[in-house]
Amino acid sequence: MRGTWLLLLTSELLWTSNQAGLTVSPSRSQFFKDESVSLSCEEDNSSAGWTVRRNTTRETRAECDEWGQAANSFCSLTGTVPLDTGVYWCESREGAASSSIQLTVSGKIRLWS
Repeated sequence: MRGTWLLLLTSELLWTSNQAGLTVSPSRSQFFKDESVSLSCEEDNSSAGWTVRRNTTRETRAECDEWGQAANSFCSLTGTVPLDTGVYWCESREGAASSSIQLTVSGKIRLWS
């Protein structure tokens, strides 16, 4: 019994060491039309090959290069539109996923700088 618990604990530690977190810049979840957003996967293990993905009303599990400018685990989205509203997350080549973030793009014009 003791050997089984040790094996489970070791597996859990290995699994958590390959996680990534999605970082959004600027650090907020509400954006206005025509703003720019940078998304990056902060990786614990760079060999996992993390990429930014999203679900919107028109796309499911779409990779950054389909809707933004991708560079490794970094994604840049310029000229946002309301259709960019959706759920964003990082995903590895092996299929592991980070926690997700809901981003909302409003069609209203931002009045401050």
